[in-house]
Amino acid sequence: MKPLINFLDHLMTITNFSYLLVEQETMFITQKNITDIHLTQKQIRHVASQSKLIHTYYLKEPKLLVFGYLLEKEKQLLLLFIDDDIQQFISYNDQLLKIAEMIHLFLKGAPLSKADVLSTNQNILYLKETVIDEAISQQKEQEIYHHDYESEEALFLELMNGNKEGLLRRFYAFQKYSMTGTLSTESELRSQKNILIVTVAVSTRYAIRGGVPNERAYTLSDKLIQKIEKTTVLNKTDQPELDIMLLFTNEVLKYQHLNYSTPIKKTCEFIQKNTYSKLSVPVIAETVNYSVPHLSLLFKEEVGMTLNHYVMKQKIEESKRLLAFNQYDMSTISSLLNFTDVSYFIKVFKKFEGMTPRMYAQMIGH
Repeated sequence: MKPLINFLDHLMTITNFSYLLVEQETMFITQKNITDIHLTQKQIRHVASQSKLIHTYYLKEPKLLVFGYLLEKEKQLLLLFIDDDIQQFISYNDQLLKIAEMIHLFLKGAPLSKADVLSTNQNILYLKETVIDEAISQQKEQEIYHHDYESEEALFLELMNGNKEGLLRRFYAFQKYSMTGTLSTESELRSQKNILIVTVAVSTRYAIRGGVPNERAYTLSDKLIQKIEKTTVLNKTDQPELDIMLLFTNEVLKYQHLNYSTPIKKTCEFIQKNTYSKLSVPVIAETVNYSVPHLSLLFKEEVGMTLNHYVMKQKIEESKRLLAFNQYDMSTISSLLNFTDVSYFIKVFKKFEGMTPRMYAQMIGH
């Protein structure tokens, strides 16, 4: 195991993590990191007793995010962990996933399987819904933060421009660095409702500025406020503010196509709704009940690009959103968006963005 130890020591010089190697049968720790982080024997047994290849845990005392990596041939368990502020949970989980992938590549000569990545992401979601949200909620009671005006303005300008990617990126930045205040002392539910109503009101104004007709925007606003008032329970794990803003963003996108003919509007909407599907010109043409030559010619005249170019543009925009989430590797994104292979995905991405997906991820801070 000396090559692995050397490899881990090398990794520790370029990224921030700690590790333990545990003999599965005896629970004897054969290698220990040089930090002050300590796991109890009970905690080690708890992680080591799991059967899956990769497991993710959040241990309250000490505050640790733990990855367990099973080395079957050596009958050992490699534990990777980081301790820090619970608010950094998701970003540190990404870091540990990348480290685990590098170790897997070193040992097996191949990256993690899609199933392993999906399983890990499911664990992240489970932890968020059980432990992380509860801890963050407790922090909210102790200290309240407010968004600054410039950041809020930037968020709603993304809505006004129909930019889902930018909206999601700025919204999750708020989630990471800011917390909303209390708008009612009557009850927590009343306060949450008031915050949602404010979100609807502001979203309505920016949607109108983005081209949504007044009548349509205010009708949607009324319906949403009525729905909010009828709500008796708001789940802490939901993100209704984001849902509201995305709803108005979609309205802006719809009316951005206002000057297109009916078949071209229908074509654009179909492509946007089926970005994750395997789209071809014949399939799209059949959906809008036009012949391939006729639709292709009409689309090029109105939109200024070919159908295939528009399809790829939408897929690349969606891939940028997935890259911004920092939850999926390029292989997974390529597969989700139905590219033939990773190389082709990288080639198309570079054609549209002038850089590779990896360079884009680095540019946005991942």
